Amino acid sequence: MSEVRTGLTVTASDGARLVADLVLPDRLPAPAVVIRTPYGASGCLPEALSLAEAGFACLVQDLRGRHLSEGAFTPGTDETADGHASLDWTAAQPWCDGEVFLYGLAYEAYAAWCAAGHPAVRGIVSRQPWPPIGSPALDEELWWRTDLGTGRTVRTGLYDAALARAPHLTGLIPVAAVAEAWPVDVGPWPATPSTYKSAARRMARAARTATVPSLHLGSWYCRSAPATLRQAMLAPRAEAVVGGWASALTHRLQPECALPEPAGPHPFALALEWLGGFRRNGCLLLGTGRWTDTDPIPPGRPGWTALPLGANGMRLRHDPAAPYPSAPHSADLAPLTDRDDVVRLPLDGPLHWHGTPRLTAEVTTDTGTELVATLVHEQPDGTATRMADGTAPLATGTSRCEVRLAPAAAELPPGHRLHLELTAGRTPRHPAPQRRAELSFRDVTLHLPRPRKGVFA
Repeated sequence: MSEVRTGLTVTASDGARLVADLVLPDRLPAPAVVIRTPYGASGCLPEALSLAEAGFACLVQDLRGRHLSEGAFTPGTDETADGHASLDWTAAQPWCDGEVFLYGLAYEAYAAWCAAGHPAVRGIVSRQPWPPIGSPALDEELWWRTDLGTGRTVRTGLYDAALARAPHLTGLIPVAAVAEAWPVDVGPWPATPSTYKSAARRMARAARTATVPSLHLGSWYCRSAPATLRQAMLAPRAEAVVGGWASALTHRLQPECALPEPAGPHPFALALEWLGGFRRNGCLLLGTGRWTDTDPIPPGRPGWTALPLGANGMRLRHDPAAPYPSAPHSADLAPLTDRDDVVRLPLDGPLHWHGTPRLTAEVTTDTGTELVATLVHEQPDGTATRMADGTAPLATGTSRCEVRLAPAAAELPPGHRLHLELTAGRTPRHPAPQRRAELSFRDVTLHLPRPRKGVFA
């Protein structure tokens, strides 16, 4: 039977005490799995018990300034020095055989990569990693900072409670004024593509220089997919599995969600198999089938299929009093089809791609704005859900623009359709102009990265 020890302390280089819980297997010494978390050690207990049953000692540590650990928590900092101090301590314990594996979900994955260069590390499991790449989804970013990413403890439900109490705050999410009326200090706001750039570079550098095997687990349903695939493409000994998994730490599946979580192995089950010495290559598809193990990661220089969508002369008219909304995560978008502030372009199938789609177009606008391109998946019953989106800034006048959308592996079954939607912002996910705007389009082309022969099974 597993032994649980609580309240263990590791002293960081500056003297701060970092508090951890430990679950030990029956046979010692054993290899250790270290989870360093800002979300509270108790939340990782089920995983720790499962790891112990599989023969691993599992140390779950509160990060600096979170829950029981001393110091102040600042996202993106301190994880390398504190992580190395923790691994020094772990590898020297009599219950550890000197080999350490790192596991983490969301910010935990970032903390794991920051410590990946420690000599005791033998492997890394990175699940739906933080930080996001590119333009942040402001509603999701504010939720993360409110409920999970600031202060000493998590505050589950505070974001929803704040908006229920003061619904007008929803319209303020894209602007700095929301911080003045928000119930907690969320730091500099609004977030921009450069907010976590240094942290993203640090994680990418760690993946590129890793000398141990790594397993990358991602979800198409949240904004971690680009970071998951980027890490997997950089790491020299990577395996990747990307599916439609839900996680309360990386995205919010509301009751309005029109996408069920697909059947199949839980990502932690895959991590447990991998840590136990099994290997399962490949990436799950949104539609049917799966990627084969012959090419599990999108190619760095793919071939492209260009799909001209016309749209010459098509216009959208944005009204700041009733902007095009970003519905709750994975909600049915079908009710939003009959509007003047969206250009909707159908794509003929069959369609499949493997990687990061991009859009090119000539756009004329009478005000500076952010163009949002959204791929919408329409099922045979008419349910329409967001598959991927991307943004590009537009200056007043006529210009050529390119929008890079989130990566995906998609093979739409017969009867399923795809639409490209173009909007001026998508409140509150992406900021919209505060004045009326008119956009017109020419030469709209969607470029889909072609899968290599044999990728789809």
